[in-house]
Amino acid sequence: MLETANDAQMAWSVFFVYGDREHIRFLLRSIFVENDDQDVVDAHLGQTADLWVIENGRCVGHVDLHSLLSIHEDAGSRQVLLDWIRFDQLVPASLAGSVLRHGEKLRLLAAQEDFPDTQSNLPSLYPDTLIGYGMQVWVEGDLSDEPYEVYPDPDPAGMD
Repeated sequence: MLETANDAQMAWSVFFVYGDREHIRFLLRSIFVENDDQDVVDAHLGQTADLWVIENGRCVGHVDLHSLLSIHEDAGSRQVLLDWIRFDQLVPASLAGSVLRHGEKLRLLAAQEDFPDTQSNLPSLYPDTLIGYGMQVWVEGDLSDEPYEVYPDPDPAGMD
């Protein structure tokens, strides 16, 4: 699960919950690397970008995705690069247990324990509000699965 969050003016998170590493790779490319809208890229560079590895309802890993990003400026243009080799080293290709699919909810068994001292907003949601497969936006207590058009869906048909 990829979570981008910002608590500057109001608490909010965008959750991208997918069951395949390639879905996350697709999202990162579309958000940081191949995005022509510099405002969207800048917004994401200025907020958290955490990849939470969830296995059997528990967080078993964390990657601060900003640690994989580098920014190169040359003659007035800026390019964001992502270290894909390190991404592959840090993000498991597969996980134990069942893989979350379209229409399913992510069940976190111990959100308070698994996300202490993080900037994640997951402990604010769980156990009362479950996020589901796909993209959801949480803004100060309200969760919406209304997709933002700026983010392409890496799994639109739910077929892998």
